[in-house]
Amino acid sequence: MEPLLIKNILSNKDRKKLIKDCQPLLQDFSEEFPGKQTNPHLHKDPRFSKPIRIMMRKVYMETRKNFYIKKTWINWCNGGKYGWHDHLHSVGRDAGYVMIYYIKIPFLFFGNGTLFKEEGFITAPQNSILIFPPHLKHATPTYPFRLDRYTMSLDLLF
Repeated sequence: MEPLLIKNILSNKDRKKLIKDCQPLLQDFSEEFPGKQTNPHLHKDPRFSKPIRIMMRKVYMETRKNFYIKKTWINWCNGGKYGWHDHLHSVGRDAGYVMIYYIKIPFLFFGNGTLFKEEGFITAPQNSILIFPPHLKHATPTYPFRLDRYTMSLDLLF
């Protein structure tokens, strides 16, 4: 499956609640990542079950694939770039996909998508999901202003 974009995922109320609910959970995990992130088990936290359920239903409607969530976490950054990485360690080459939900992005032309090493920049608007194979190396794009960017990442298995 090539990268797939699905738009208009959550209501504004649910999207803003994700940002509010993740605040006490954000922490520094690595010096390679200039922002903060939550632990990778948000799918087990009842505060996040409704939005995740909505996301997974929309993914199923588009792909007709039943996925199992292995890991879920929220990332926050404000302009810095996370180093190139893939999700093979978590998902494996043939066992699943990576999903990014764009909770809040700075604005139309900066940070609204994901930078892929081979495929280039794939634009994804706020409140959309991008699904792609776990072997694709990707990074958070940089942008010149210190504005908040929130994404939720999910490692999905069949």
